[in-house]
Amino acid sequence: MNSLFLLNPPKMQEHLIIDGNNALHAIPELSKELTRDRNLARDSLIRFLEPIQTGENCLLTVVFDGRGGKGRIYQHEGNKSYTIIYSSSVQGADGVIERMLLAAQFPERISVATNDGLIRNCAYESGASAMRIEELIKKLDSTIHRTRLKIKHQGNGEKGPLKNRLSFPELEQESN
Repeated sequence: MNSLFLLNPPKMQEHLIIDGNNALHAIPELSKELTRDRNLARDSLIRFLEPIQTGENCLLTVVFDGRGGKGRIYQHEGNKSYTIIYSSSVQGADGVIERMLLAAQFPERISVATNDGLIRNCAYESGASAMRIEELIKKLDSTIHRTRLKIKHQGNGEKGPLKNRLSFPELEQESN
């Protein structure tokens, strides 16, 4: 895989970088799952984000802290636009995200999803944008809603509506 592509996405395509561990702790259902099984929680987050990558047609990178040894990069289910990175034990996920931001040719096309203030500041300093994990959830909900409308418009409503089945306390209060 060409790691340079991750640092320099095509000019017109957004690159969304997710601070994976931060998201796992910020989303209540995944945080509960994390206490029982870290790998299952990571897999749940990766699947949870699939609609954003396909619906927004963006490059999506989820960065997790690695567990000892060298880092690892792979494509989710062979999708060249959806990358999972496990950092090296030396660098950590925050370091990977910072290096990606600093090396980006088009930082204005990058958005970082994290509640970590230092990473958010690094994004702003490099010319990228940042969003809180709560905003990422709203983006996911919006993407699912647009996809549902598109399916309904195409007359293929027999599969039923697509819904974000993870509750998020702040979002539940807004919808009531």
